Amino acid sequence: MMQKPNVSIIVPVYNVEKYLEECLKTLIFQTMHNIEIICVNDGSTDSSLEILEKYVKIDNRIKLISQKNSGQGVARNNAIKIAKGEYLGFVDPDDWVNTEMFEVLYNTAKLYDADLVEESFMINNEARNYIKKRKNKLHLPINTLFNYRIRKNYVFSVNLAVWNKLYRTNFIKKCNIQFMDIVRSEDIIFTVLSRALADKIVYIDNADYFYRIKSDNSVIVNTELAKQKNEDIFYFLSDIKNILSEHNVYENIKQEYNDWVISKLIDNYNKFVGNKYSYIAEVRSYLPIYQFLFFMIKIIFIEIVGNIFSVYNLVIDKKKYKIFKILGFKIKISYNKIKI
Repeated sequence: MMQKPNVSIIVPVYNVEKYLEECLKTLIFQTMHNIEIICVNDGSTDSSLEILEKYVKIDNRIKLISQKNSGQGVARNNAIKIAKGEYLGFVDPDDWVNTEMFEVLYNTAKLYDADLVEESFMINNEARNYIKKRKNKLHLPINTLFNYRIRKNYVFSVNLAVWNKLYRTNFIKKCNIQFMDIVRSEDIIFTVLSRALADKIVYIDNADYFYRIKSDNSVIVNTELAKQKNEDIFYFLSDIKNILSEHNVYENIKQEYNDWVISKLIDNYNKFVGNKYSYIAEVRSYLPIYQFLFFMIKIIFIEIVGNIFSVYNLVIDKKKYKIFKILGFKIKISYNKIKI
């Protein structure tokens, strides 16, 4: 009888031939050997599938499944269905990890009998010549059991990605926690529900995951698939609320959710291309009046400060520019070096 894996590492793969081998090498050389690596080929059209097939022959711990291109959320859900590990971990195929990462996370989970273990992570650019550690902005207690009832403002705090965490498999399946079937931000509800439903959570101050900022600062997705998916911000926020309600946690974290909604709408406003007045009108029809007034106060403050002084990046005709805005005047400077 085969031994049950300690950890199932899930890797959704779509057109990442440039990065995939580097990622897989950091997984097959993990210091904890009792793992399974579930790679889901999400309808790749480049050589990603060939690379996966090569590594299946190299390491029999790699399990390969293929699906019609459906996005990372569906790929991860399908992998969870067949996962045999005691715990679940997730790695994006264009990133990489330290070889001791899953041994450290698993040992921590066992030590504290935790449902969820989180750690920090490293941010790096594509050339790997700029690396920095993501700070523990919430000052979460280190090596101490807690949950959302003990640590307020935790559920929607950064980071909402799944790849710097370890999840007890039985906990995930028992609570029916799944990824959303959307192209981007599909992991938000998975992280939020896990944080809200877990009784035992541990944060450690390691940073073994290396998150890669690509040169175009974008997520690798199928653009045709993206057109088919409804990523309207208002539908997205409503879906999050509905899923939280279905799991009977919305009322417990209502204030955190409302604060997060405001931050998402403001972030969307800052990135919005088009008539911002029409966007504000949509926000008004979506939010209760008291939340809308709070939203407008923040927007007005951002506009006033932004007109006095602001700095941001802009891509025009595939060329990168640093824009300095001073007292309403804009200065555009071309640059080639990747910034984070």
